[in-house]
Amino acid sequence: MIKPESAADYYRHVADYYDDDALDFEQRYEENPVLKRIRAEFREITEEHDFREALEIGCGPGFDVVYFASRFPDRRVCAIDVSPGMIGLARKNTEAQNLKNTQLAAGSVEDIAACFPGRKFDLVYVYFGGLNTVVDLELAAGHINRICTADATLVLTFVNRYYITEIPLWLASGRFDKAFERICNRWRGYSDHRKIPSRPYSAHDIKRAFSSGFRITKTRGFSIFYPAWYRSHLLGRFGKVSDWLWKADKLISSTPFWNTGEYSLYVMKKR
Repeated sequence: MIKPESAADYYRHVADYYDDDALDFEQRYEENPVLKRIRAEFREITEEHDFREALEIGCGPGFDVVYFASRFPDRRVCAIDVSPGMIGLARKNTEAQNLKNTQLAAGSVEDIAACFPGRKFDLVYVYFGGLNTVVDLELAAGHINRICTADATLVLTFVNRYYITEIPLWLASGRFDKAFERICNRWRGYSDHRKIPSRPYSAHDIKRAFSSGFRITKTRGFSIFYPAWYRSHLLGRFGKVSDWLWKADKLISSTPFWNTGEYSLYVMKKR
């Protein structure tokens, strides 16, 4: 168990990483068709669930806060991110749209109740693995449970521990360290030069962490065969084949291999 003072250092490290990432994050996102396609699917699945008060954990520059707050002006969208730099971007983007139904705060998952005192959320969503950087996933699940209404829905996405199709690609390029770092739990983000405190999760890890407060009602895998976001350059080579790979991912999502890609999505309901 990480001590409170160590946890503070841990989150400062995570925040520093994303503060640096915030400098050109929006530009890099706009140039990445894989991220856009996956985000659109995340949103579509989220919109299957009605809500009055939503919370996004790990909101980054606020793409989805702006999306949901604009689409549902009669509902409230709150968001938290450990990075002050990202929250600064999110505030800029919500203010540019003159959105009055949003509330943003800088902090970790442990700070949610303090940042939004008295609020209860009937929808909590996390896109692109925001919970992979928490100190302890089971403790994070407990914090989320306490700020949810009795009928709340969670839409959570995680970076997978087992990304099977990536292993041969890294081996073919001679990167044995990259091929097995997730399985060996040595994964520290995507960059060789800038490491971030993080952990990839298996389905067992996630079920165990959330089982006391939530039940899983839906799952979906992403970038099993369809390229991961950091391999978006392959789309030009694949051409129309990329659409078939996207469809293949959907089909595999109904098999035991659904969580062997880059991301896994879970829809959970409060017990």
